[in-house]
Amino acid sequence: MTQSAALPIDREPSQVRAALADADVSVLLMVLVQLTGDMDLLDRYAPLLGRPGEFTHSIPQPMLDELLDRLAERLTDATPAPHEIDPEVLRRMMSAFVGEDISDLHLTMLLEDLGFRKSEPPLAPASSDQGKKAADFKVLVIGAGASGICAGIGLKEAGIDFQIIERNDDVGGVWHENTYPGCGVDSANHLYCYSFELNHNWSRYYVKQAELRDYLHDCAVKYGVMPYVRLREEVTSLRYDEKTARWHVTIRVANGAERTVVVNAVISSVGQLNQPAFPRLKGIDSFAGVSMHTARWRHDVDLKGKSVAMIGTGASGMQVGPAIADEVERLTIFQRSAPWVLPRHNYHNTVTDSVKWVLAHVPHYARWYRFLLFWAYGDGVYPLLKIDRSWKSAGSISERNAETRKLWLKYVEAEMGDLPELYAKVVPDYPPYGKRSLRDNDWYQTLRREDVELVNKSITEIVPDGIIDSDGRHYPTDVIVYATGFEASRMLYPMDIVGVGGRKIRDLWGDDNPRAYLGITVPAFPNLFLTYGPNTNLAHGGSIIFHAECQVHYILSCLAALSDAGADAMDCTQDAHDAYNAKADETLAEMVWSFEGVTNWYKNSTGRVTTNSPWSLVDYWHMTRQPDRAAYTFIRAGETSETERKSA
Repeated sequence: MTQSAALPIDREPSQVRAALADADVSVLLMVLVQLTGDMDLLDRYAPLLGRPGEFTHSIPQPMLDELLDRLAERLTDATPAPHEIDPEVLRRMMSAFVGEDISDLHLTMLLEDLGFRKSEPPLAPASSDQGKKAADFKVLVIGAGASGICAGIGLKEAGIDFQIIERNDDVGGVWHENTYPGCGVDSANHLYCYSFELNHNWSRYYVKQAELRDYLHDCAVKYGVMPYVRLREEVTSLRYDEKTARWHVTIRVANGAERTVVVNAVISSVGQLNQPAFPRLKGIDSFAGVSMHTARWRHDVDLKGKSVAMIGTGASGMQVGPAIADEVERLTIFQRSAPWVLPRHNYHNTVTDSVKWVLAHVPHYARWYRFLLFWAYGDGVYPLLKIDRSWKSAGSISERNAETRKLWLKYVEAEMGDLPELYAKVVPDYPPYGKRSLRDNDWYQTLRREDVELVNKSITEIVPDGIIDSDGRHYPTDVIVYATGFEASRMLYPMDIVGVGGRKIRDLWGDDNPRAYLGITVPAFPNLFLTYGPNTNLAHGGSIIFHAECQVHYILSCLAALSDAGADAMDCTQDAHDAYNAKADETLAEMVWSFEGVTNWYKNSTGRVTTNSPWSLVDYWHMTRQPDRAAYTFIRAGETSETERKSA
């Protein structure tokens, strides 16, 4: 987790040149342009670069050698590296880099994210005069995953008294809880990390669970958050007291006893993926063998020589299948609908020592590489999610989406086209991005095995010794693995949360219809802030940690606004909440997840998309920079959220 060193680099040019050979050429070009100011390099090289995500180029070898030689010389000379860059020069560089115009919105964001403009903290550390007041303001954070740790870091830097409650025996969230075979990230690691703590030492480009857990733990230690974490404790209820404008929080501790704490604000960082979901199948409780959910893996169960049935072919199932195929006697996979399974650049590759060195020591490389991944798997993909209602070609939603389908089908045909019966089962019948596209970790090769069977018939019943499908066929089974995801729309469950006037959030949301302003605040629940709340999931790519940072920045900005207003609490207005959600629903209705016939876990029981964000990453970044004070009522203790709105 080192930062870029200043020039000159203390290595011989030949050593630097050798290390650069393993790095991404398009990123190296941006570094050289930035270090030299030679914009002519863009005209010569940029037209020969592939689009972000293709990771290809057509640069002739002599030109490539010239580029690497010149950069190695520049990195080892004594000329200082420039610290500033003209925004219009940066815009030209970025546009050449991605092959399309960069908007003002992206430029503003990337000036900060690339380190060219210092980002002011949303809530500055308290001065000596403010220190006592800040220390008296107490915040409870629920959950010590990526979002909770991020919140803790921000609160500690601001000098605010806080505590993090974590039900598990260590921090890490989903990366602590999920330990099934093959568990890992399917987002590029060099983007899937905090922007303020880039990790240049990832062992792989897509690492496994333990390394992600360790990264989050190391961040919690480095930034001094661990002393504020209480492990093996679980929040069971939250009740808002209007007289004091405080939250009374009931916490169940490890021995089953309960304690209550009173705080000024609560940040829920439990997210969407914390309650395992099981299918509603006849006879599910009658099974006499071993059954387990991927999120609650039974490491005491020996699968060797067993007949295993796995239900589900989403992200976790795709990772489990290839990981256990060599161990079990027979693997039967039950598929409701085929996922899009794609090759991903560097998915199977380790990060070489040379690339680690480049990330850590070549100025600006790590930030430009992060931008490459941001565009390739984030905002560069966003236009493909929008439905063109004039487009009538089956299996796609627009011309660009259809082009993507052709490209993806080409890979499926190459892998499975020689097995017509199996090929018919693995070709999705919905547009690209209708469900989360998955990375081929030898999935197709696993399906080709003689001891693996893919079943696309629905399950009628589970019986004591196996599974029966809709054709009446019986599959003898020793172990059932439920790779069936989470109760994603059942957010904040099972906590009992009571706000102003005794309103319960479960009554407001029902069982699976959560809504929040910006996915963060809910009317009648003052000073309750959510991370990874309703409609903040990233289903097409990008990094959920990016979204978490946006949300934590916004929450800290809200606390700053609260302090400036001299108020005790702030409550989102119903008008602001309703207008935001109407716009979100309107936008989601024109995106691929809502397309006719597409089923996914993003929708609730009525078909409304409750989990996914309808916005591009850059739009959400701007939405969460500062709160709109007109969207809130500022409250002093003893007042209700219905009192006259106070603005600072």
